[in-house]
Order: sequence, then structure tokens, then C-alpha cells
Amino acid sequence: MLLDTPNQHALHQARKVQLNKFSKYVKQFLTKIDPELDFESNSCPTCDRLPDAPLFTKNGGTYCYCPDCRHIFLSNPLNEEKLLEFYSNYPTSSLEWHQNESEFYRKIYSKGLALIQSIPQVKTVLDIGCSSGYFLSIAAEQGFEGFGIEPNRQEVDYAINNGINVIGSTISDLGDLTFDAITLWDVLEHIRRPVSYLQKLRSHLKPNGLIFVQVPSSDSLAARVMREACNMFDGIEHLTLFSAMSLDAAFSRAGLKCIMKQTVISEIYAIRNYLSYEVDPYLPESDSQLGLDLLEPELIESSGLGYKIQAVYSTSEL
Repeated sequence: MLLDTPNQHALHQARKVQLNKFSKYVKQFLTKIDPELDFESNSCPTCDRLPDAPLFTKNGGTYCYCPDCRHIFLSNPLNEEKLLEFYSNYPTSSLEWHQNESEFYRKIYSKGLALIQSIPQVKTVLDIGCSSGYFLSIAAEQGFEGFGIEPNRQEVDYAINNGINVIGSTISDLGDLTFDAITLWDVLEHIRRPVSYLQKLRSHLKPNGLIFVQVPSSDSLAARVMREACNMFDGIEHLTLFSAMSLDAAFSRAGLKCIMKQTVISEIYAIRNYLSYEVDPYLPESDSQLGLDLLEPELIESSGLGYKIQAVYSTSEL
């Protein structure tokens, strides 16, 4: 099941308002940044290797590549105070994306759920950053008992009003609760120290429990071709971009083993636009994409070059 939207023009129009608000917000936020005081130094979050020469800088953030684990990370992330300030005044929310693109999110959530459903003992699911609760509502349709963690008050209220069991704002609210599965939908790339974070999550898994993760893939064809023009690199909140190798390494250090993995979303429209010299590769597909039909979305996803990785990790070898 391919996840690229067939009507790229409609998708772009649906996202335009949110993208414009976010772009304006980033420009305003960066005017308040002190280059001497507001950044920290960082080594590879997966294997601790010190950064080599930078790949590129975007919005003040410098991305480096780790040749040991094929990980890409910000070598100068904003300090926690500034990053919290950035998130606290965020102009858009996942709730808006869910409402505007419900068909796309249903497809991508269903594809991830298919991986989880292949493990028969999974009954209870904790979704970290559950937003509007859309994923958990789809999981409930499949027979799972769902719980959510979400810090955004507006999204929490919406989720609760729609029958979602939101049990806290951060994982520190979990106490001694344990679950069959924990899901991380586009969360781990925002975490400064992913290994220690995964270790904490592991303590909230039942015996033979599992963690499902979706993250942007630094292995993806879009990231490799477009580099800083690719949306996964924002220079601010995407602190750490995993390859298939570095994702396995991070989970291994946290005591979990990969049992299945796939890539999704080819980003074929943006890649073809970029290679056709379009100023904005995320505009609807150009008419000038001559000679680029060889880039087939099915081949990109099946070759492990999709825009995002979906994977399941377990505390045991199932």
C-alpha cells in the first residue's frame, strides 16, 4: 500500500496555511536567538562519536553525519530552555494535520498497525504524543485498548472529548504502569538523548513487550538527494535523524532487538521537482519532469529508501 497522496495539488493546498504559519514563526523565533549563549555542543546521540566536518547549516542548526552508524544529528542543538520556548509558542498542532489530512493519516497509521498486529499478545498500547488521539481511535477499531500521553492541552481536551484515555502529559506521569506495546509516531527525532529515553520507556513494557517507532529516515532517497532542501532537516526541532543502522544501534543500547522494519512514503513528487530545478520542490508536481519516470515510488519504498522508517523492537526475540 503506497502512502504518497495521488492528488498532490490538494495536499499542498491543505498544508499551505500551516506551513506558512510555521515558516513565519521560525523567522521570528530566530531573531531572538543569541549564537553565543543559546546553543550547546553535541556528539552523535547514538554512538557518541564526536562530529566530523558539517554537512550543512539550516536555520542556525548545523547537521553532521556519523560514518560509524550513518546517523545525522544537530551538533549545536538549542539548549533545553530555548527549545522549550520554541515548542511553547508553536503556531500549529498535529490536530490540524489530522483534521486536514485524515485519509493520509489513516493509511499510514494502518500500515504501522499491521506490523503491531502481527504480534498476537499485544492488547494494550500506549501512544507517546497522542495528539488528537486519531491513531488510538484507529487502534481501538482493531481491538486494542489504547492509552495516550500528550502535553498539549488543546489536543488533550479534543482527545478526551472523543473518548481517548489520556493518562498524562509526559512519561514521568506513568508511575508503575506497564503496557504490551508503546508507539512513537514521529517523536524520537525530537529527543535529545534517545538511548536514555528508550531505556525509560522499556521500564514501562510488560514481559516480551514491544516498541513501535516511526521516524524520518536519513537513508531516504529524498534526504540524500535534496539535503538541506528536504523538509526533514529543519535545524531546530529535528535534533536527530536515524538511519536503519543507527536506529537499531539506539534500541540495542536500550536493551531492545529489531524484529521487523519497513520504509514508507517515497516523496517521489518532491524528488522529481527538485531534480527538475523547481524553486520549491514541495509544490504540486511539475510538468517539466522529463526523463524522471524511472523513479518509481514502489521501488523507492521496497528498497529501504522511503522517507520514513517504521519498525518494531522487542525486549525478547519473538
